[in-house]
Amino acid sequence: MITFILGASAAVTVGVIVWLIISVIKMDKQVKQNEEQIKKVWLEIQHRCDSIERNLDASINELIGRIDRSYQHTDSRIDKVINHIEREYVTKKNKMDNTIDYNN
Repeated sequence: MITFILGASAAVTVGVIVWLIISVIKMDKQVKQNEEQIKKVWLEIQHRCDSIERNLDASINELIGRIDRSYQHTDSRIDKVINHIEREYVTKKNKMDNTIDYNN
């Protein structure tokens, strides 16, 4: 009887050990799959961040260009108005003073 109990215990112990080994192998495989998924997701996140950064840089550069062109346009308009006002002022002043400026 004792041999039967020892044999049954050994069989149960071997069964539990086999079941544990199989479980560990399955968990190891699942861990490796999860690590691969994490790597893929991380690469996708990096790719998207890089894409967003490139788009943002392009938008900022375009905005800076627009602002520069607006400043240039506004500056040229102001220069034309100032030249026009100076010409009108000098012409009227010369007519009033009855003088002519030969240096211009």
